[in-house]
Amino acid sequence: MTDIVRLQSYLRSVAHTAAAGEKLPTVRQLMRDFSLSQQNVERALKRLKDEGLVAAHVGRGTFFTGGSATEPTTAGRSRAEEGSQRSVMLLRRSSNNLRGRIVLEELQRLLNEAGHVTLEVGYSDSEHAKQVLQTLPRFDACIVQNSFDTMPIDMIAALKRKADTIVVDGAWLVGTDVDAVGFEWGQSVETAVNRLIAAGHDWIQFVTTSSFFLANEMGLHRWRLLREQPAFAQVLQPETRIVKLPPKDYEEVAVAAIRTAHAAASGARRPAVIVWGIEDGAKFRSLLAAGGLDIPSDLTVVLLGRTDLEPESGTFFHMIGYRAADQVRGVYDRLIERWREPNAPYGLRLLPMTERHGPSLRDQEPI
Repeated sequence: MTDIVRLQSYLRSVAHTAAAGEKLPTVRQLMRDFSLSQQNVERALKRLKDEGLVAAHVGRGTFFTGGSATEPTTAGRSRAEEGSQRSVMLLRRSSNNLRGRIVLEELQRLLNEAGHVTLEVGYSDSEHAKQVLQTLPRFDACIVQNSFDTMPIDMIAALKRKADTIVVDGAWLVGTDVDAVGFEWGQSVETAVNRLIAAGHDWIQFVTTSSFFLANEMGLHRWRLLREQPAFAQVLQPETRIVKLPPKDYEEVAVAAIRTAHAAASGARRPAVIVWGIEDGAKFRSLLAAGGLDIPSDLTVVLLGRTDLEPESGTFFHMIGYRAADQVRGVYDRLIERWREPNAPYGLRLLPMTERHGPSLRDQEPI
């Protein structure tokens, strides 16, 4: 599908649900979003004007008419009658998050292959998101990837004005007509603790971010509950929370925290650390070595992360968490199910936990 045909298809699909008088994005925005020249954007808009789907008003802009497309499909039916193609906005928080980029690109591929039209929209914070949403028409659905940040109520309200169906990529507090597909780190934390205890470790630290988001809070809650158990009281240390989020210098700050904790564990026979949020395992290992820590001779390390993303493990670290591929499929399936059953209850769908064995976990057989 060429870019100009993709733009026509997208606008035609949105026109089916747009209210009369709803404004289209500007020509400049469409040029940027679809990588088209001004001439090609204007050509696509002219086609929709000829079909009666949009109308231009000098000095005011171009607006949807609230009409229906009449272009016949290969089966001889109008697109409105066919009703199979949907428009999906992929709203992402601007960041260099590796997992987020992979999930979004794969979701876009699945949706496009299924015949749906997608538009990726970036935003920097909730206020910027509301400004961006004001310039956009309505969509059949919106998939939100907010990279750890909470979404204020007014941002959710702005989203609801632009899409009937909202699916959040990540664990999210539901109850506001929003579906979410994500992971909670509690089970992973407990599994990592059990693995390390079984391997004979007598001093275990947990390093994670101090930024609040639901999935991480569930991991911290499980860690604190485990520390209250008599069997773990002397082994599990108070958690170390660092004021960083991946990927901005996260490895460097994590290593500094680990070195400080390791120095305090001088009396331990076999110290270990569980770390959340490492996106570059090779860099992390190199930084540990530069700080005088050889893994696993000096310290055993288990990472909480995505078990199918090789850069996170650096082909070395033992990983406990979930697969990015499962996240993609979970979000996609939840969206399709919502379209099929629009009145089904909303909720949070949790992903299954998986492991990837690595030599950073000593005295353990491959799992």
